[in-house]
Amino acid sequence: MSYTNVELVRKYITFGDLPGGLQNNYPIIFAGLEDISLPGHGIIKDTVVVKAIGSAEPTYEAVTLGDSPISLANTQLVPNSVAVASDSSLGTIYTENADFAIDYTNGKITRIDGGEIGGGSKTALWYQYYTQYNEDADYSVSYQSGKITRLAGSAIQIGQMILIDYQLLQSFLNDEIIVEAVNQANAIVEGAIDTGQTFGADLVLQTAATYLAISLLCRIEAAGCLRYGGNGDRETRWWLSLGESYRVDFEQLIKKFHPGASRLNHPIRS
Repeated sequence: MSYTNVELVRKYITFGDLPGGLQNNYPIIFAGLEDISLPGHGIIKDTVVVKAIGSAEPTYEAVTLGDSPISLANTQLVPNSVAVASDSSLGTIYTENADFAIDYTNGKITRIDGGEIGGGSKTALWYQYYTQYNEDADYSVSYQSGKITRLAGSAIQIGQMILIDYQLLQSFLNDEIIVEAVNQANAIVEGAIDTGQTFGADLVLQTAATYLAISLLCRIEAAGCLRYGGNGDRETRWWLSLGESYRVDFEQLIKKFHPGASRLNHPIRS
């Protein structure tokens, strides 16, 4: 018999809002020192990068390209912001990935053999780059709850658009697993409590079955988090604690369906 369903479970808790892995360029604007929630839960520690475009005007550099990568004055270049020409008058404009390659993260440019840029050629280059801010000086992160806070004295300006990169723990619960947990919860409730199927659509029993399904899912999610170590251990403990809380609530709700057995009388000496 069905006491709960996937839709009811998802009303109480959402598993895996976003796929795990790197989340890039999430935009936020601070109005003050308030907390702002980032999409997803379980951010992996030390993966948060808070940045903003350093200047509205492109940065200019003159570089000579040989056979080795050339480091630019800045790293963390803005994607698709690089322009390369033979001189500052744009005599010949070169093509990325045909004439040259850019390492945007480390701020390096490499001449591509067979392209239009000859070895030892002087080139003119324009690009934009990100200014990065410092954790615990400009902002703080609650990795468990997925919240970021601008700190007093921060270099981040109120009303400034900033972009955030971060990495989420992978959710291990897909629709198939959630359906299976719901089926198990329904089977447990029917087999242990409502064997005669006499309670039907009792609201309390429906809620109890929902809590039981959530508890089962929390334990599965906790088991999956163990592989990460570090921040994953904290995530594991959080899921286990949440699962235990729902399990306790489940036990409380089903008490009325299990009337206490009468005590046995003490033996009487004859």
